[in-house]
Amino acid sequence: MTESHDSQRGLVVAKWISNDGLIILVEKSVRTVPYGFLGVLFGVYLGALGFDPFRIGVVLTLTVFTSALYTFLVSFIADRTGRRRTLIFFAFMDLIAGSALFLSTAWWAPVIAGVVGNMTVGAGEVGPFLSLEQAIIPKTCDSKHRTLAFSVYNLIGYGSSSVGALLAGVPQLLGSSVESYRPLFAAYLLSGLAGSLLYARMSNHVEAEIDQRGQGRRALSDKSKPIVGKLAALFAVDSFGGGFIAQSIVSYYFYLRYSLQLSSLGLIFSATQIVTALSFLAAERIARRIGLLRTMVFSHIPSNIFLASVAFAPSVGWAVALLLCRQSLSQMDVPTRQSYVMAVVQESDRTAAAGLTNTSRTMAQSISPSLAGYAMTTLGLGAPFVAAGALKIAYDLMMYQSFRKVRPPEEIAAKR
Repeated sequence: MTESHDSQRGLVVAKWISNDGLIILVEKSVRTVPYGFLGVLFGVYLGALGFDPFRIGVVLTLTVFTSALYTFLVSFIADRTGRRRTLIFFAFMDLIAGSALFLSTAWWAPVIAGVVGNMTVGAGEVGPFLSLEQAIIPKTCDSKHRTLAFSVYNLIGYGSSSVGALLAGVPQLLGSSVESYRPLFAAYLLSGLAGSLLYARMSNHVEAEIDQRGQGRRALSDKSKPIVGKLAALFAVDSFGGGFIAQSIVSYYFYLRYSLQLSSLGLIFSATQIVTALSFLAAERIARRIGLLRTMVFSHIPSNIFLASVAFAPSVGWAVALLLCRQSLSQMDVPTRQSYVMAVVQESDRTAAAGLTNTSRTMAQSISPSLAGYAMTTLGLGAPFVAAGALKIAYDLMMYQSFRKVRPPEEIAAKR
């Protein structure tokens, strides 16, 4: 895929990534520290406010659904209204969501925060930030460093999230009342403000190309439509399964089954995030040897076997060990998947491709938490793990069957 001469400008701080890329990496860290502790404690906080497991699942579903809606809208309007301007707007939305949580302990505050903000309740980030930054990153480096850029991007995200998970124990140190959560909600508020200031420093190079009449190109070209459509459908299956084991639900599972406190939960999920972050570096190296698609699938299947096994763990030690084994493999497909999607569509389609595939993921994921809450109360606490593992393995097999002959341009060139 031809890289524009502009993509080489601004590579003054690092040899392989531009200043705009560095801003994205810094903002990723600022944003995902709060997402780290929100993913651990949000379900527990809702329980402290009097929500039962089913209602907790409904709130989490609403949170994920609105994030999917924002991602869908971004797919069609961001390139026209401006990527930088859109990112600033959603950073302010996080500021508003954090303000609602900080100012009130009423039942409606977390509901409003879930609707307005873009908080992540799973192990990985979803929402409009991810889609826009995914479209921008290929413009900040050349094609041979694209997968590395996505690996570092996700490594920083999960590393920062691990720090946030450690902070989830703060309310317990302050007394475990609903008031003791406020310092962390204040941090979430401030991360939105910091994000808006960082995005304002990005250059015009991050914007999509426009024609001479100033009109944005069509959201998606005819050539990319069948590829993106099939990817979106398959990613929906994967995320529907992933929604059963959103981090807030897994945290609540350990809280109920093993009576763990927030400090212990924070340590567990910090460890899972660190293991996940380290796996991203391995993913880039493996992808260079066997290709992006094979790395996605071959690492994902064993991780989902570990995932289903968590439900049958005889003790908390075994459950944590299986969870760590799962996390050491499960997210290798994230940077490789992002790089693969950006590689198999042309540059003008990247925002729409990222937005539509992420929307399908988030929409599918928005349904599962309420079903997981229902399954926990009727079928057993471990039911979501079994459902998630089975659905995700089915996705892996379908993904490989459908796209084994569709290779990124650099892999075709290397083979020749």
